[in-house]
Amino acid sequence: MDTTCLTDLRRQAVRRTEGWNGLDYVEVGDDPTTLVAYFLGKLPPELAADAPDLPRHLAIDGGEVITGLRILDADPHVDPDPERDDYLVIHLDREGDRSRYSLRLVDIEQIDPNYASADFHFRIDCPGEIDCRPVCEASAAPADEPRPNYLAKDYGSLRQLILDRLSLLVPGWKERHVPDLGITLVELLAYVGDYLSYYQDAVGTEAYLGTARQRISVRRHARLVDYRLHEGCNARAWVQVEVSADTPPLAYGELAFLTPWRNDLADLPRLLSPEQLDNVAPSAFEWFEPCGADPAATAVFREAHNRIPFYTWGQRSCCLPAGATGATLRDAWRSDGTRALQLQAGDVLVLAEVMGPRTGLPGDANPTRRWAVRLTEVTADEDPLYPQVIGGGEFPVERPTPVLRIRWSREDALPFPLPLSAVGQAPECRYLESVSVALGNIVLVDHGRRQQPEALGPVPAQPGEACCECEGEPSEVALKPAAFRPTLGRGPLVHAQGAPGVDRAAAASLAQDPRGAAPALWLAEDESGPVWTTQPDLLASGSDDRHLVAEIDNEGVAQLRFGDGELGRRPTPGSTLLAHYRVGGGSAGNVGAGAISFIVWSGGRLDGITFTPWNPLPAQGGIDPEPIEQAREFAPLAFRRLLRRAITADDYATIAAQHPDLQGAQAALVWTGSWYEADVALDPWRREADDPNLLAEVEAALYRVRRMGHDLRVQKAAYVPIALSLHVCALPGHERGHVKTALLQRLTGPGGLFDADSLGFGQSVHLSRIVAAAMAVPGVMCVEVLSFHRQGQAPNQEIENGVLPLAAHEIAELANDPNHPERGVLAISVEGGL
Repeated sequence: MDTTCLTDLRRQAVRRTEGWNGLDYVEVGDDPTTLVAYFLGKLPPELAADAPDLPRHLAIDGGEVITGLRILDADPHVDPDPERDDYLVIHLDREGDRSRYSLRLVDIEQIDPNYASADFHFRIDCPGEIDCRPVCEASAAPADEPRPNYLAKDYGSLRQLILDRLSLLVPGWKERHVPDLGITLVELLAYVGDYLSYYQDAVGTEAYLGTARQRISVRRHARLVDYRLHEGCNARAWVQVEVSADTPPLAYGELAFLTPWRNDLADLPRLLSPEQLDNVAPSAFEWFEPCGADPAATAVFREAHNRIPFYTWGQRSCCLPAGATGATLRDAWRSDGTRALQLQAGDVLVLAEVMGPRTGLPGDANPTRRWAVRLTEVTADEDPLYPQVIGGGEFPVERPTPVLRIRWSREDALPFPLPLSAVGQAPECRYLESVSVALGNIVLVDHGRRQQPEALGPVPAQPGEACCECEGEPSEVALKPAAFRPTLGRGPLVHAQGAPGVDRAAAASLAQDPRGAAPALWLAEDESGPVWTTQPDLLASGSDDRHLVAEIDNEGVAQLRFGDGELGRRPTPGSTLLAHYRVGGGSAGNVGAGAISFIVWSGGRLDGITFTPWNPLPAQGGIDPEPIEQAREFAPLAFRRLLRRAITADDYATIAAQHPDLQGAQAALVWTGSWYEADVALDPWRREADDPNLLAEVEAALYRVRRMGHDLRVQKAAYVPIALSLHVCALPGHERGHVKTALLQRLTGPGGLFDADSLGFGQSVHLSRIVAAAMAVPGVMCVEVLSFHRQGQAPNQEIENGVLPLAAHEIAELANDPNHPERGVLAISVEGGL
């Protein structure tokens, strides 16, 4: 048949009509000379097994090269199931070519004429690149579109273009007066065209990083080259809360701290309720909240933690030296026999000078001598030599003085000496105690105010397209979410990194990376429903991930973008999302020390307790959003700054040194005879700490970026112990012991010339630097070097040459530790002086 139809109802009609039959289709069997012909139902009587001369009722036509195929035999196959079709196995004399053939039924009664023959091919394994099925769908004829003038871009040219077209289509219409309805429609279309032309130009402008003017466009262009346009970061600060009595547990979610900018808060108490701020303009203060704390978690502020004195064990005129990582605090016994201090590991103290070490006046205290430390060890102890009297009246009781030994991490080591006690200036020469104290009740806060949940939605819906599954059976129409790009009603949106854990040093808790900061925003579908979280982008989001992106436009408004069902989940049509977010951030939160002076408590009344909040250290870390001009300049070259492949030896060393536990690394490419091997040596910050995972972590990081064909070997650095002997002459009036102690401190002490953290790979030791460091010590008149060589080896003219050379993978070592003489030995003899 020449007609092509998508649905064939006649085949089923032939099957249902009793006595009628026909060929359904023909297949070529495993043997190319065998055909299998399937019928529409059971075989006709002329093709039964007992029918005489069965092949005469069959004929094969067609073929281009091979024609005249003869049927040798035909075997009927009758299926016992009356519902299943019968078929006929036909044997031919030879195989046909690749053209089309036709099997035809001859002299058989009651055969439907449409199914009296069936076409087939002997070869069906020939691949084809086009669909051989004829197209049966009617398509609309292409419209006769005019040829517009693409130079017409503004309102005037578009209006004239439409009038010129109408003069051809409607030559009889010549009205050009403004009140005419036709002219009104022409001008309306010209206006729409002018707007679309502007939109087209705007799209072309935003399509390139160099010309884009919208912040969102620049952000997306920069992301294509792995550059993240940051939206700033909020500031953090340590706040101390001085109280007149121990407080009940206070929930962090009900606490906030204020920095007053004007006199609007001058007449208010230091402890405020939210209602007292209803009539105060938000611009009159900066709002800080506890950083990263669980809103349901509680804190107890204790009176004993306001100012904790240091304990010097009966010694006087003491100080904590620079680099100190531990101290002793004076505790006290309560009337019930318990200790007053309730410090534990993870708490933060601010060590601060509170009076001048010469005058004893609080106003003379050095405000730069304040330092926050996070406690790593807290050990309770007692001093029985100096007992403490408990109770009064007739029956006082003496008990050993309670003390707390505290320690903090090396990252929080004091950067300056902190005086603890001193003798004041003449003529009083009064002994001053508690020149410096430890401030407790410390809370880490960050800039930004939590807003009331904001309803976004409902999510618009659009019906999907219906199709015909069958005649008279349209498919179901499912609702799909339409474009949903809500904006937040208030701004600017806070961007911050995750809150530091209790195992992070206090010195690093205030530092934030603005490119790693995330919006302080999350959405909830209902009060207890699923939560939507923010991501920098949706490239790694799955189809079921409830992720969204908060993009900040030129006006500082946060526009929310959801997924498309493949990269990120789509919101449910008709649903309403509740936005929980904070407003604030930027450099406005970098307030000075003492600026935070009010506390807001929304949990009710706290009668009988006086609160005095203040920040001993200035807030830091607040950064404004990155200008788009800066991103336009830096983004194209950002990928060059991040090394992601190791080709040269310097590449291996640079990537290995990025590990936080390493202060340096060195690498060399060594030829093994068949290929190169990258030998990487590591120099950890703490040489005494043997981290078994360090080598494996660095090796795993390097293996991902190594060059193909390079072997990799990671090992610790080769430390070279040095034997050094000096003879020193002291100046008159200087104690020889003091001079020797100062020399040992200058050469091998913390920050000294041979400090383990001051020496690096391949740094040859020059004798001139040793002599210069020794001569800089007060009281030294001259220095003579007696020996200077590698420990355990004979001298190799190091003194004559003035240098002890080191290989690239070697690091000098002179610990002068009696417990570890293998780490270098320093001998100093001092003459002269006292």
